[in-house]
Amino acid sequence: MALQSSGAISLNDVAGEFGGSTPHSLSEYYGVATGVPGSGTISLDDFYGTSNTYSVDYLVVAGGGAGVGSGWSGIACGGGGAGGMVASTATLTAGTSHSVTIGAGGVHNGYVHPCHSGRGGAGSESSLQNVQSCTGGGGGGHWQNGGNGGSGGGAGGHYCNGGGNRNGGNGVSGQGNSGGNASSGNAGAGGGKAGAGQSNRSLAGSGGGGGSGESWYDGTTYASGGHANHYGTNGAANTGIGGNARGDAGYGSGGNGGSGVVIIRYSGSQRGSGGTVTSSGGYTYHKFTSSGTYTA
Repeated sequence: MALQSSGAISLNDVAGEFGGSTPHSLSEYYGVATGVPGSGTISLDDFYGTSNTYSVDYLVVAGGGAGVGSGWSGIACGGGGAGGMVASTATLTAGTSHSVTIGAGGVHNGYVHPCHSGRGGAGSESSLQNVQSCTGGGGGGHWQNGGNGGSGGGAGGHYCNGGGNRNGGNGVSGQGNSGGNASSGNAGAGGGKAGAGQSNRSLAGSGGGGGSGESWYDGTTYASGGHANHYGTNGAANTGIGGNARGDAGYGSGGNGGSGVVIIRYSGSQRGSGGTVTSSGGYTYHKFTSSGTYTA
């Protein structure tokens, strides 16, 4: 409950709202709320209307799925699905701790031998405790459906044994989209946060078609889907981007998915702790590229 906006206010009122250790002093409350100085002169008047809760913008991105590798030039390989992504707002209580988990990207699992089926590894979950969790991206497939995930992996068709159609993996509603489907000799791309993976990309080395990602306040685009029949390149670290599949660029492994990330930002000077702390445009950012704890 916010402190009064006028009238008598005491140090005990401030301590009742924000806690602290006795004996209390105003200096222990530097920067505790928007409008309260972070250093220098501080007075009780600075605390009118302040509260021990505050609003944050947050981004949670899980690890991307891996693209599948090719053991022969005729193998059509699906791209990895992006890690699930949610960008939203939350109200946090000062002094509370929230565990942060950063999901790893899926591992490519080598390459698929001719006339065998296989799939790249799924990405892992990322979460901000008691606020949001997101599902890792699905792995891309060959002669197999794409894996389900935050965004689904692309499917892979093949000429062997009559080929056959395969379906892209499903995405999680609100976190991502489905992977592309595949008919014989073609492959689907991985789904992304802002769009599904394209279906039936041909064996052309640069098959492409990964689903679109989405940019956040920091200007970075996250959670794009991995390309089908591409060059087997990895998704960038801490973006949740799906790994690209291998195609007619030669046989070899698919790309690993990019690891996840959690970012918290709020207006004004620093009041929380944890992650890498930066300031830009009047906001404080806490970026977690590995697991840790955010203390509000």
